[in-house]
Amino acid sequence: MRRTSLLVGARALLGAAVLSTGSLNFLNTSVSSASTGASGFSSPDAIAVSASDVWVANVIGNSVAEFNVASGSLVRVINAKADGFHRPEGIAVNGSHVWVTNSNQDLDAMGTARYPLATYSSITELNANNGSLVRVINRPADHLVEPGPIAICGSHVWVVNDNATANAVSSAAVTLVELNDSNGSLVRLYRANVDGLDGLINLTATRSDVWLTNLYGPYDSKSSVTELNARTGSLVRIVKAQKKDPPDPVSVDGSHVWIGTTLMGSNSVTELNARTGSLVRIIKAKADHFNGLSGIAAQGSHVWVTNSGALASRGNTNSVTELNARTGSLVRIIKAKADGFNRPSDVVASGSKLWVLNFDSITELNQNNGSLVRVIR
Repeated sequence: MRRTSLLVGARALLGAAVLSTGSLNFLNTSVSSASTGASGFSSPDAIAVSASDVWVANVIGNSVAEFNVASGSLVRVINAKADGFHRPEGIAVNGSHVWVTNSNQDLDAMGTARYPLATYSSITELNANNGSLVRVINRPADHLVEPGPIAICGSHVWVVNDNATANAVSSAAVTLVELNDSNGSLVRLYRANVDGLDGLINLTATRSDVWLTNLYGPYDSKSSVTELNARTGSLVRIVKAQKKDPPDPVSVDGSHVWIGTTLMGSNSVTELNARTGSLVRIIKAKADHFNGLSGIAAQGSHVWVTNSGALASRGNTNSVTELNARTGSLVRIIKAKADGFNRPSDVVASGSKLWVLNFDSITELNQNNGSLVRVIR
Protein backbone atom coordinates (compact mmCIF):
# COMPACT_ATOMS: atom_id res chain seq x y z
CA MET A 1 0.00 0.00 0.00
CA ARG A 2 1.40 3.36 -1.04
CA ARG A 3 1.91 6.13 1.51
CA THR A 4 -0.57 8.74 0.35
CA SER A 5 -0.34 11.55 2.84
CA LEU A 6 1.25 12.77 6.01
CA LEU A 7 -0.23 10.61 8.77
CA VAL A 8 -0.38 10.97 12.50
CA GLY A 9 0.15 8.21 15.06
CA ALA A 10 2.65 5.50 14.19
CA ARG A 11 3.03 6.49 10.57
CA ALA A 12 3.65 10.13 11.37
CA LEU A 13 6.91 9.15 13.01
CA LEU A 14 7.85 7.40 9.80
CA GLY A 15 6.67 10.40 7.80
CA ALA A 16 9.73 12.53 8.42
CA ALA A 17 11.91 9.94 6.77
CA VAL A 18 9.46 9.24 3.99
CA LEU A 19 8.47 12.75 3.04
CA SER A 20 12.07 13.86 2.76
CA THR A 21 12.44 11.55 -0.23
CA GLY A 22 9.51 12.98 -2.15
CA SER A 23 8.72 9.51 -3.45
CA LEU A 24 6.58 7.48 -1.10
CA ASN A 25 4.04 9.99 0.19
CA PHE A 26 1.72 12.13 -1.88
CA LEU A 27 -0.17 14.87 -0.10
CA ASN A 28 -3.33 16.00 -1.86
CA THR A 29 -6.05 17.89 -0.08
CA SER A 30 -8.40 18.51 -3.01
CA VAL A 31 -10.26 15.23 -2.72
CA SER A 32 -13.77 16.43 -3.41
CA SER A 33 -12.94 17.65 -6.91
CA ALA A 34 -10.97 14.59 -7.97
CA SER A 35 -12.38 12.06 -10.40
CA THR A 36 -11.36 8.75 -11.87
CA GLY A 37 -10.51 8.91 -15.55
CA ALA A 38 -11.41 6.53 -18.34
CA SER A 39 -8.27 4.51 -17.57
CA GLY A 40 -9.63 3.66 -14.11
CA PHE A 41 -6.70 5.24 -12.24
CA SER A 42 -6.72 8.21 -9.90
CA SER A 43 -3.77 7.95 -7.52
CA PRO A 44 -4.05 4.17 -7.09
CA ASP A 45 -3.02 3.20 -3.59
CA ALA A 46 -3.53 -0.55 -3.23
CA ILE A 47 -4.05 -3.61 -5.40
CA ALA A 48 -5.58 -7.07 -4.96
CA VAL A 49 -5.84 -9.93 -7.45
CA SER A 50 -8.38 -12.73 -7.74
CA ALA A 51 -8.65 -15.55 -10.29
CA SER A 52 -10.57 -13.38 -12.74
CA ASP A 53 -9.98 -9.76 -11.78
CA VAL A 54 -7.49 -7.15 -10.61
CA TRP A 55 -8.86 -4.66 -8.09
CA VAL A 56 -7.35 -1.22 -7.45
CA ALA A 57 -8.25 1.30 -4.74
CA ASN A 58 -7.96 4.91 -5.94
CA VAL A 59 -7.22 7.09 -2.93
CA ILE A 60 -7.80 10.44 -4.62
CA GLY A 61 -10.53 9.32 -7.00
CA ASN A 62 -12.54 7.78 -4.15
CA SER A 63 -13.22 4.73 -6.26
CA VAL A 64 -12.33 1.12 -6.99
CA ALA A 65 -11.33 0.02 -10.49
CA GLU A 66 -11.80 -3.56 -11.66
CA PHE A 67 -9.72 -4.99 -14.51
CA ASN A 68 -9.93 -8.32 -16.33
CA VAL A 69 -7.00 -10.59 -15.41
CA ALA A 70 -6.84 -12.26 -18.82
CA SER A 71 -6.94 -9.15 -21.00
CA GLY A 72 -6.08 -6.23 -18.71
CA SER A 73 -9.18 -4.42 -19.93
CA LEU A 74 -11.20 -2.18 -17.63
CA VAL A 75 -14.33 -3.93 -16.38
CA ARG A 76 -15.81 -1.11 -14.33
CA VAL A 77 -15.10 1.81 -12.04
CA ILE A 78 -17.05 1.56 -8.79
CA ASN A 79 -17.80 4.89 -7.13
CA ALA A 80 -21.47 5.04 -6.18
CA LYS A 81 -22.23 7.42 -3.33
CA ALA A 82 -23.71 4.56 -1.31
CA ASP A 83 -20.37 2.72 -1.41
CA GLY A 84 -18.99 5.27 1.03
CA PHE A 85 -15.51 5.47 -0.46
CA HIS A 86 -13.36 8.14 1.14
CA ARG A 87 -9.66 7.97 0.44
CA PRO A 88 -9.67 4.18 0.13
CA GLU A 89 -6.15 3.00 0.87
CA GLY A 90 -6.45 -0.72 1.49
CA ILE A 91 -8.05 -3.50 -0.55
CA ALA A 92 -8.27 -7.29 -0.31
CA VAL A 93 -10.29 -9.95 -2.12
CA ASN A 94 -11.41 -13.38 -0.99
CA GLY A 95 -13.80 -15.44 -3.13
CA SER A 96 -16.91 -13.38 -3.76
CA HIS A 97 -15.92 -10.63 -1.32
CA VAL A 98 -13.90 -7.46 -1.94
CA TRP A 99 -12.99 -5.43 1.13
CA VAL A 100 -11.91 -1.78 0.97
CA THR A 101 -10.72 0.37 3.89
CA ASN A 102 -11.77 4.02 3.94
CA SER A 103 -9.80 6.58 5.88
CA ASN A 104 -10.01 10.28 6.64
CA GLN A 105 -6.78 12.06 5.85
CA ASP A 106 -7.97 15.61 6.56
CA LEU A 107 -5.91 15.62 9.74
CA ASP A 108 -7.19 18.82 11.32
CA ALA A 109 -10.82 17.85 10.78
CA MET A 110 -10.55 14.23 11.91
CA GLY A 111 -13.32 13.43 14.38
CA THR A 112 -15.10 16.77 13.91
CA ALA A 113 -18.64 17.38 12.71
CA ARG A 114 -17.30 17.82 9.20
CA TYR A 115 -15.51 14.47 9.18
CA PRO A 116 -17.09 12.24 11.84
CA LEU A 117 -15.20 9.04 12.57
CA ALA A 118 -18.34 6.96 12.13
CA THR A 119 -18.67 8.12 8.52
CA TYR A 120 -15.12 8.52 7.31
CA SER A 121 -13.47 5.60 9.08
CA SER A 122 -15.18 2.61 7.55
CA ILE A 123 -14.87 -0.57 5.51
CA THR A 124 -16.77 -1.14 2.30
CA GLU A 125 -17.59 -4.69 1.25
CA LEU A 126 -18.37 -5.32 -2.43
CA ASN A 127 -19.69 -8.28 -4.36
CA ALA A 128 -16.75 -9.48 -6.46
CA ASN A 129 -19.06 -10.89 -9.12
CA ASN A 130 -20.73 -7.63 -10.11
CA GLY A 131 -19.19 -4.82 -8.03
CA SER A 132 -22.40 -4.13 -6.14
CA LEU A 133 -22.41 -2.95 -2.55
CA VAL A 134 -22.80 -5.59 0.14
CA ARG A 135 -22.38 -3.37 3.19
CA VAL A 136 -20.53 -0.44 4.71
CA ILE A 137 -19.11 -1.27 8.12
CA ASN A 138 -18.76 1.64 10.51
CA ARG A 139 -20.24 0.42 13.78
CA PRO A 140 -18.91 2.24 16.86
CA ALA A 141 -18.20 -1.13 18.48
CA ASP A 142 -15.67 -1.95 15.76
CA HIS A 143 -13.46 1.00 16.79
CA LEU A 144 -12.33 1.77 13.26
CA VAL A 145 -9.94 4.73 13.28
CA GLU A 146 -8.53 5.48 9.85
CA PRO A 147 -8.33 1.82 8.79
CA GLY A 148 -5.52 1.16 6.34
CA PRO A 149 -3.73 -2.12 5.57
CA ILE A 150 -6.05 -5.11 5.32
CA ALA A 151 -5.49 -8.85 4.96
CA ILE A 152 -7.85 -11.80 4.47
CA CYS A 153 -7.39 -15.52 4.74
CA GLY A 154 -10.09 -18.13 5.22
CA SER A 155 -13.00 -16.65 7.15
CA HIS A 156 -10.98 -13.90 8.84
CA VAL A 157 -10.42 -10.26 7.91
CA TRP A 158 -7.76 -8.24 9.73
CA VAL A 159 -7.60 -4.45 9.53
CA VAL A 160 -4.91 -2.14 10.89
CA ASN A 161 -6.05 1.13 12.45
CA ASP A 162 -3.48 3.53 11.03
CA ASN A 163 -3.94 6.18 13.68
CA ALA A 164 -5.25 4.37 16.72
CA THR A 165 -2.72 5.93 19.06
CA ALA A 166 -3.27 9.50 17.94
CA ASN A 167 -7.04 9.20 18.12
CA ALA A 168 -7.24 7.51 21.50
CA VAL A 169 -10.08 9.79 22.57
CA SER A 170 -12.56 7.97 20.35
CA SER A 171 -10.92 4.57 20.17
CA ALA A 172 -9.07 3.84 23.39
CA ALA A 173 -6.14 1.96 21.91
CA VAL A 174 -7.56 -0.50 19.40
CA THR A 175 -4.82 -1.04 16.85
CA LEU A 176 -6.09 -4.15 15.03
CA VAL A 177 -9.66 -5.20 14.19
CA GLU A 178 -10.68 -8.73 13.20
CA LEU A 179 -13.94 -9.29 11.30
CA ASN A 180 -15.88 -12.27 10.01
CA ASP A 181 -15.48 -12.58 6.24
CA SER A 182 -18.94 -14.05 5.71
CA ASN A 183 -21.04 -11.33 7.36
CA GLY A 184 -18.73 -8.50 8.44
CA SER A 185 -19.42 -9.03 12.13
CA LEU A 186 -16.81 -8.22 14.75
CA VAL A 187 -14.69 -11.15 15.91
CA ARG A 188 -12.25 -9.43 18.27
CA LEU A 189 -10.30 -6.26 18.97
CA TYR A 190 -6.56 -6.08 19.61
CA ARG A 191 -5.21 -3.39 21.90
CA ALA A 192 -2.01 -1.41 21.45
CA ASN A 193 0.92 -2.35 23.70
CA VAL A 194 -0.45 -5.88 24.07
CA ASP A 195 1.30 -8.78 22.35
CA GLY A 196 3.86 -6.34 21.02
CA LEU A 197 1.32 -4.48 18.89
CA ASP A 198 2.68 -0.97 19.06
CA GLY A 199 2.66 1.36 16.07
CA LEU A 200 1.40 -1.20 13.54
CA ILE A 201 2.64 -0.56 10.02
CA ASN A 202 1.67 -3.52 7.85
CA LEU A 203 0.46 -7.10 7.88
CA THR A 204 -0.08 -10.30 5.95
CA ALA A 205 -2.08 -13.42 6.74
CA THR A 206 -2.03 -17.15 6.10
CA ARG A 207 -4.50 -19.80 7.23
CA SER A 208 -2.45 -20.41 10.36
CA ASP A 209 -0.81 -17.09 11.22
CA VAL A 210 -1.01 -13.31 10.98
CA TRP A 211 2.30 -11.46 10.73
CA LEU A 212 2.38 -7.77 11.69
CA THR A 213 5.21 -5.26 11.51
CA ASN A 214 5.53 -2.78 14.38
CA LEU A 215 7.26 0.56 14.62
CA TYR A 216 7.95 -0.16 18.28
CA GLY A 217 8.46 -3.28 20.36
CA PRO A 218 9.10 -4.51 23.88
CA TYR A 219 12.83 -4.56 23.32
CA ASP A 220 14.35 -1.21 24.21
CA SER A 221 11.94 0.54 21.84
CA LYS A 222 13.32 -1.34 18.84
CA SER A 223 10.95 -2.30 16.07
CA SER A 224 9.44 -5.77 16.05
CA VAL A 225 7.30 -8.31 14.25
CA THR A 226 4.30 -9.93 15.93
CA GLU A 227 2.98 -13.36 14.95
CA LEU A 228 -0.60 -14.19 15.96
CA ASN A 229 -2.53 -17.43 15.66
CA ALA A 230 -5.04 -16.79 12.86
CA ARG A 231 -7.67 -19.07 14.37
CA THR A 232 -7.59 -17.90 17.97
CA GLY A 233 -5.92 -14.49 17.86
CA SER A 234 -3.49 -15.58 20.55
CA LEU A 235 0.14 -14.53 20.56
CA VAL A 236 2.58 -16.95 18.97
CA ARG A 237 5.72 -14.86 19.32
CA ILE A 238 7.29 -11.44 19.10
CA VAL A 239 10.37 -11.21 16.91
CA LYS A 240 12.84 -8.50 17.79
CA ALA A 241 14.09 -6.39 14.89
CA GLN A 242 17.84 -6.60 14.31
CA LYS A 243 18.09 -2.83 14.20
CA LYS A 244 15.88 0.14 15.08
CA ASP A 245 14.97 0.56 11.41
CA PRO A 246 11.21 -0.14 11.23
CA PRO A 247 10.00 -3.08 9.14
CA ASP A 248 7.21 -2.35 6.69
CA PRO A 249 6.05 -4.62 3.84
CA VAL A 250 5.77 -8.29 4.77
CA SER A 251 5.04 -11.43 2.77
CA VAL A 252 4.83 -15.11 3.68
CA ASP A 253 5.24 -18.11 1.44
CA GLY A 254 5.49 -21.58 2.94
CA SER A 255 8.26 -21.70 5.53
CA HIS A 256 9.64 -18.21 4.82
CA VAL A 257 8.66 -14.75 6.03
CA TRP A 258 10.05 -11.84 4.05
CA ILE A 259 10.15 -8.31 5.49
CA GLY A 260 11.27 -5.14 3.75
CA THR A 261 12.96 -2.29 5.57
CA THR A 262 13.59 0.99 3.83
CA LEU A 263 13.18 3.90 6.22
CA MET A 264 15.90 5.45 8.34
CA GLY A 265 18.57 4.45 5.85
CA SER A 266 18.27 0.67 5.85
CA ASN A 267 17.04 -0.67 2.47
CA SER A 268 17.24 -4.40 3.18
CA VAL A 269 15.16 -7.56 3.22
CA THR A 270 14.97 -9.78 6.30
CA GLU A 271 14.12 -13.46 5.95
CA LEU A 272 12.66 -15.31 8.94
CA ASN A 273 11.84 -18.96 9.49
CA ALA A 274 8.04 -19.03 9.56
CA ARG A 275 7.95 -22.04 11.90
CA THR A 276 10.27 -20.68 14.57
CA GLY A 277 10.55 -16.94 13.93
CA SER A 278 14.33 -17.26 13.89
CA LEU A 279 16.48 -15.15 11.61
CA VAL A 280 17.58 -16.82 8.39
CA ARG A 281 19.40 -13.91 6.78
CA ILE A 282 19.44 -10.18 6.13
CA ILE A 283 19.75 -9.42 2.43
CA LYS A 284 21.39 -6.14 1.50
CA ALA A 285 24.01 -6.89 -1.13
CA LYS A 286 25.09 -3.91 -3.17
CA ALA A 287 24.12 -5.75 -6.34
CA ASP A 288 20.48 -5.96 -5.17
CA HIS A 289 20.21 -2.19 -5.59
CA PHE A 290 17.40 -1.81 -3.06
CA ASN A 291 16.10 1.74 -3.09
CA GLY A 292 12.90 2.70 -1.34
CA LEU A 293 11.39 -0.74 -0.75
CA SER A 294 7.64 -0.22 -0.97
CA GLY A 295 6.24 -3.68 -1.61
CA ILE A 296 7.29 -7.30 -1.31
CA ALA A 297 5.78 -10.54 -2.63
CA ALA A 298 6.93 -14.14 -2.43
CA GLN A 299 5.76 -17.21 -4.30
CA GLY A 300 7.54 -20.50 -4.85
CA SER A 301 11.21 -19.88 -5.56
CA HIS A 302 10.75 -16.15 -6.20
CA VAL A 303 10.78 -13.01 -4.07
CA TRP A 304 10.10 -9.62 -5.63
CA VAL A 305 10.74 -6.20 -4.13
CA THR A 306 9.62 -2.88 -5.61
CA ASN A 307 12.11 -0.02 -5.63
CA SER A 308 10.21 3.23 -5.69
CA GLY A 309 13.36 5.35 -5.68
CA ALA A 310 13.25 6.89 -2.22
CA LEU A 311 16.84 8.03 -2.63
CA ALA A 312 17.50 9.14 -6.19
CA SER A 313 21.21 9.44 -5.44
CA ARG A 314 21.40 5.67 -4.97
CA GLY A 315 20.18 4.94 -8.48
CA ASN A 316 17.98 2.02 -9.46
CA THR A 317 14.78 4.01 -9.16
CA ASN A 318 11.54 2.64 -10.58
CA SER A 319 12.46 -1.02 -10.69
CA VAL A 320 11.76 -4.47 -9.27
CA THR A 321 14.45 -6.64 -7.66
CA GLU A 322 13.91 -10.40 -7.93
CA LEU A 323 15.60 -12.69 -5.40
CA ASN A 324 16.03 -16.45 -5.17
CA ALA A 325 13.82 -17.53 -2.26
CA ARG A 326 16.08 -20.48 -1.42
CA THR A 327 19.35 -18.60 -1.20
CA GLY A 328 18.47 -14.90 -1.05
CA SER A 329 20.74 -14.25 -4.01
CA LEU A 330 19.94 -11.82 -6.78
CA VAL A 331 18.12 -13.23 -9.81
CA ARG A 332 17.59 -10.04 -11.80
CA ILE A 333 16.78 -6.34 -11.72
CA ILE A 334 13.70 -5.59 -13.82
CA LYS A 335 13.67 -2.03 -15.11
CA ALA A 336 13.23 -1.93 -18.87
CA LYS A 337 11.75 1.33 -20.13
CA ALA A 338 8.85 -0.59 -21.68
CA ASP A 339 7.87 -1.92 -18.23
CA GLY A 340 6.47 1.49 -17.42
CA PHE A 341 7.48 1.56 -13.76
CA ASN A 342 6.54 4.86 -12.17
CA ARG A 343 6.99 4.91 -8.40
CA PRO A 344 6.07 1.23 -8.04
CA SER A 345 4.52 0.38 -4.69
CA ASP A 346 2.40 -2.72 -4.10
CA VAL A 347 3.28 -5.99 -5.78
CA VAL A 348 1.13 -9.13 -5.96
CA ALA A 349 2.14 -12.60 -7.19
CA SER A 350 -0.79 -14.60 -8.51
CA GLY A 351 -0.66 -17.70 -10.66
CA SER A 352 2.12 -17.25 -13.22
CA LYS A 353 1.90 -13.46 -13.23
CA LEU A 354 3.30 -10.61 -11.19
CA TRP A 355 1.27 -7.44 -10.81
CA VAL A 356 3.05 -4.19 -9.90
CA LEU A 357 1.06 -1.10 -8.95
CA ASN A 358 2.49 2.17 -10.20
CA PHE A 359 1.48 5.76 -9.53
CA ASP A 360 -0.66 5.79 -12.66
CA SER A 361 -0.73 2.24 -14.06
CA ILE A 362 -0.26 -1.49 -13.48
CA THR A 363 2.67 -3.44 -14.88
CA GLU A 364 1.99 -7.13 -15.49
CA LEU A 365 5.05 -9.38 -15.68
CA ASN A 366 5.77 -13.05 -16.33
CA GLN A 367 6.97 -14.61 -13.09
CA ASN A 368 9.25 -17.13 -14.77
CA ASN A 369 11.53 -14.71 -16.57
CA GLY A 370 10.48 -11.18 -15.58
CA SER A 371 9.39 -10.34 -19.11
CA LEU A 372 6.67 -7.79 -19.74
CA VAL A 373 3.15 -9.02 -20.41
CA ARG A 374 1.49 -5.62 -20.58
CA VAL A 375 1.19 -2.21 -18.99
CA ILE A 376 -2.38 -1.30 -18.04
CA ARG A 377 -2.86 2.45 -18.23
